[in-house]
Amino acid sequence: MQELIGRIMTATGLPEEKATKALGIVLNLIQTQGNQNKVQELFDSLPGAAELARSQGGDGAGYGGGGLLGMLAGGMMGGPLAAISKLTSAGLSMDHIKALGTTTLDYAKEKAGSQLVKEVAGSIPGLSGYV
Repeated sequence: MQELIGRIMTATGLPEEKATKALGIVLNLIQTQGNQNKVQELFDSLPGAAELARSQGGDGAGYGGGGLLGMLAGGMMGGPLAAISKLTSAGLSMDHIKALGTTTLDYAKEKAGSQLVKEVAGSIPGLSGYV
């Protein structure tokens, strides 16, 4: 994960602590909202992703495949909207969030392949249009 955090720092200009927190939020969204079999396959290609999702991204709601976070935050788009809210609360601008997303997707495609990334993103309402 350190390589990806470094890329995020370069792309966004964020300090390491904020880049790590932001990546954790994104990974937690994927972990809690995505197709669990595909997410596991993706995270197997990204050593440290599951741990970072748990330690940095979670607030407990929705962890474990839940969709609970999505329901609490407003239904189908709740997970992505809740993640954006967490990212802005952590001090990221929309430009930071876009760079974070692009950098994370590009890295995931390098490590796990474009097809798997598309399948995971496609399983999360609101994300399929970004891959």
